[in-house]
Amino acid sequence: MKKILIVGAGGIGKKHIEGFLRTKKFSISVCDIDNKKIDEIKKKYPLEAVYTDFYSIDLNLFDAVLIATPANFHIPMAIRCAEEGIPFLVEKPLSVNMEGVDKLIKIIKTNKIPSAVGFTRRSIPSFIKLKKIIDSRIIGEIKMTLFYIALDYRKYRPDYAEIYFVKKEMGGGCIIDTISHFVDLAQWYIGNPSECFCIYDNLTFGEKVETEDSAVIISRFNKNIIVNFYCNLFQKPYELIIEFAGTKGNLRYISENRYISKILFSDNDKGQWRKIGFFENELKDYYFYQAKNFLNLLEGKDNTLTTIEEARENLIFCLKAKGGQFKNQNKN
Repeated sequence: MKKILIVGAGGIGKKHIEGFLRTKKFSISVCDIDNKKIDEIKKKYPLEAVYTDFYSIDLNLFDAVLIATPANFHIPMAIRCAEEGIPFLVEKPLSVNMEGVDKLIKIIKTNKIPSAVGFTRRSIPSFIKLKKIIDSRIIGEIKMTLFYIALDYRKYRPDYAEIYFVKKEMGGGCIIDTISHFVDLAQWYIGNPSECFCIYDNLTFGEKVETEDSAVIISRFNKNIIVNFYCNLFQKPYELIIEFAGTKGNLRYISENRYISKILFSDNDKGQWRKIGFFENELKDYYFYQAKNFLNLLEGKDNTLTTIEEARENLIFCLKAKGGQFKNQNKN
């Protein structure tokens, strides 16, 4: 049984607690500065210990740390783990700026610390299957890619106007909070980004929200693959479409809703798509799959987690998009 400290008892922290408990391989302690949250989770989950001050905890009591605080706290906490030789998994995004990122990477390399960033989709069977199909080169050489993500964020996070999402300095907004997940997939599937142009805006969320609810990014990955990211967080239908256009055919990943996903293949112009993957009810298992993947990392086994270096490139890309020459200068 491995001992893990989960730092942050908000909505995401609770999902991590449940995921690690389901593995039956971890005993869990939790840290949060909010005593009310601590009292709530003590009643709900079987915890080994609780804390309210991360920097007063003896980290040597634990085999690993999971950092699920707002993104502006990630780097200092991760640096402390790396300096003290404690493996860690930090929630995405890696940070909200580049301050301390290279220092963290240097310490990790020097101390050889197992570490990763929690972009959950790399742990999910359907996205792993898509990776294997892409690597088989069934569609030949990839030339263009689309990531289309749209949903009503307010339905799934009714507290959206009261959490990190509304604050620029806390890593909110659809680019860093949502599109970054698919930038991560693009890196995994086709390589790192090289350039981008972006238009973004707060179209519907109102004046209390400092960040954007919609964005379109046109970019290049792996030097010559054109990639388009489209995201809005206000529409009613939930939609996720990923498409790869190659020299021999196309692959399409579709989530018809939050419960069913398909992988389709076509190499003709007859409107015929062959289903080569079908997945149901994965969403409820995202954090369970990621916890098992992290256990593999801790045990020195193969895993598909995002490295700190990859997350650094992701962050640079998103920050460039946020500073893009085509942004709405009046609103953002």
